[in-house]
Amino acid sequence: MSSLQNLTICGLQHEPNDMLCVEFAETNLPFVQGQYLTLIADIDGEEIRRSYSICNAVGEPVKVAIKRIEGGRFSQYAHEEFGVGTQIRSLPPAGDFHSVIHAQNKKHYLCIAAGSGITPVLSIIKTVFKDEPDSRVTLIYGNRRSADIAFRDELLWLKSRHMERFHWINIFSQEKQGAAVLNGRIDNKKGQELNQRLIDLEGFDEFFLCGPEGMTSGVSRGLRDLGIDEGKIHYELFFASAEDARLALAKHKARALQYAGLNTALTVRHLGREVSFELPADGENILDSAMSNGLDLPFACKGGVCATCKARVVEGEVDMDLNHALSEKEIAGGYVLTCQAHPVSDRVVIDFDVT
Repeated sequence: MSSLQNLTICGLQHEPNDMLCVEFAETNLPFVQGQYLTLIADIDGEEIRRSYSICNAVGEPVKVAIKRIEGGRFSQYAHEEFGVGTQIRSLPPAGDFHSVIHAQNKKHYLCIAAGSGITPVLSIIKTVFKDEPDSRVTLIYGNRRSADIAFRDELLWLKSRHMERFHWINIFSQEKQGAAVLNGRIDNKKGQELNQRLIDLEGFDEFFLCGPEGMTSGVSRGLRDLGIDEGKIHYELFFASAEDARLALAKHKARALQYAGLNTALTVRHLGREVSFELPADGENILDSAMSNGLDLPFACKGGVCATCKARVVEGEVDMDLNHALSEKEIAGGYVLTCQAHPVSDRVVIDFDVT
């Protein structure tokens, strides 16, 4: 399959966290678990393309999940205009967020997802349970609170159906659970806590990480530090386009090779406050790490588009994954998008107060 095709929507289901699950009537769409569809629509006279992950098992009717994004033209259009019978153009399924499935496999997969990152992970989990009867899955799923869990009913059904094969751990950032290890954000530190109490990271055969770039970078670095082979770690990043995701992933992997072991002395200033801490070059981005260390910083899209998180590098060097917001003059003046920036020198100072 190499050309555009028309898909017909045959079902819609709303999920928590402002996600819309869209089912298509076509049964001739071969795909691999963890792949995505690029949907195409004419919105206000302009062709808009957006990629959305498939959330069902191989062999089932194709479904994608579309999260409503503030200011997102396609997601707003989908939530307001899609209905049963609506036709939408699409490119064939694509993406490399998967491994080869064999009925003889006896693997233990670790899937780590945050928010809407559950979408391709759900496809992977369901396919493993369907086509690898002797394999197991552990899912670590991060949300703000229990009410935000997307696909809760499907996950509960999978848990009841595969009690011995499915270990499901919820992490909530804004809702307290009985154990402190289950509270907070999924990052490298949380991974270390979980590794000490609930799981054995070195006991898994393959790892699937999907969510914000900061989470993915931080957790993957922690896995590499444990000696996990890079070939066993699979990533999926959510950006405005599949091309952005590919570029960010390529940058992430390049830093992991070029700057492995570099720990930067990072200082971040905002509204007269200053925090200093160490940040690995191949870890999470400057924005997320500074907020984890106590600063309340401005941000909106976290996709390199809005420039809300713009700040100036007053000392040292950084590397940006994406930039759709800064002009060449701003970059020459030392400005960066902190949601996309990673330190690549021994010392870096970032100032949000310099305009």
